[in-house]
Amino acid sequence: MSAAHVLNSESIPLSDAVGRVAAENIVAKEDLVPYARSAMDGYALRAADTLAASSASPLGIPVVGKVFTGEGRSTLTSNTAMGITTGAPVPINADAVIPHEQVTIRNGMIFIEKAVPVGDCIFPSAEDVRCGETLLNRGSVLRPSVMALLAFVGRSELSVYRRPNVSLLCTGSELVDVSETPACGQVRNSNASLLSALLSECGAETRYCGAVTDNSEQLRSALEEARQGADLLLTTGGASVGERDLIKAVLEDMGAEFEFRKVAVRPGKPFAFGRWRGLPVCVLPGNPAAAFVCYQEFVRPTLLRMAGRERVDLPTVMATLAGHAKSKPGSRYILFGNLSITRFGFLVEPLENQCSALVRNPAMANALIVLPEGPATYESGDRVTVQVLDWDSVVHEKDIELEMKTRMTSYS
Repeated sequence: MSAAHVLNSESIPLSDAVGRVAAENIVAKEDLVPYARSAMDGYALRAADTLAASSASPLGIPVVGKVFTGEGRSTLTSNTAMGITTGAPVPINADAVIPHEQVTIRNGMIFIEKAVPVGDCIFPSAEDVRCGETLLNRGSVLRPSVMALLAFVGRSELSVYRRPNVSLLCTGSELVDVSETPACGQVRNSNASLLSALLSECGAETRYCGAVTDNSEQLRSALEEARQGADLLLTTGGASVGERDLIKAVLEDMGAEFEFRKVAVRPGKPFAFGRWRGLPVCVLPGNPAAAFVCYQEFVRPTLLRMAGRERVDLPTVMATLAGHAKSKPGSRYILFGNLSITRFGFLVEPLENQCSALVRNPAMANALIVLPEGPATYESGDRVTVQVLDWDSVVHEKDIELEMKTRMTSYS
């Protein structure tokens, strides 16, 4: 994270700002709206003029005009009313609006059967935004829900942090393109699709630099090409200590200095991080599930920090375990699981097979179960730390009470 320097800012049109990160505090420069507006179609009047109204003796008030939206401010004289449309400026001297359906109209007059309270059916001035109010803080993600607010306050351009440029290089002689039929000993390159999608989700500009065989000279050439214009270099595969695990040695030979060459995390032990002539380099394992975990734990927060975000960690909750889990000495264990919400709180169920080579685990899980270094064993009913990957699949419509009872019974 110390290498994740926030990138410089740039000015972009509001129409291009969704998903970007604000590089400035957005402060309102005016009250909005700066005048009181009618909340209903009806009649603007003075509340004091209606005090004598009753059902037994309806009060008649002459209508002397009408106010529409988009028109200027009118002035109301005492003991008169003006027709008004929803959103139109309330006339000067008026302090209430009575809806159409609460009056009787006859001979150019409205008849009222009860007194109208001051401020009734009126949006006061500056109800939405007050001048000087901070609407959005620097480091906030510009989500679709704030686009209307920014347009409302007149921000046609915004200062945002530049997107990180990430070069992605996959390694492994066994890799073939997704369009090919793998021969014996080969596999389709799923990591390229996985990591490209994850990088895009974080707002990075990704340049996929292809898949390279386990050959030192080819790796050197591909790495030199990949570093051009990159803010971060991401490699996958060849990260362990086997005969063909070359990426760390090649990078080091080219001048890279590693801060660390492995981590106490399972899956993902071979993950490494270094700096190569000033360029941060993350070396991910080739096993798909391990690559996914290392991305979420190490690469994702680094990228988000570079993009200017204030919050960079995955959402974390405490959940009740439905199943069995364990951790061994020397490593933090991260398990793929499915999180659900019940009337009793969060419930998480580990996937059956936690093999780091499985491609399906990241696709089937909506959460990661984080177990501290062991030895420790966890059973159904124990509380565990869970990182949420997909909130949409956590909150769902089903009989949550029945589900909770069924799952806990099956694991007890």
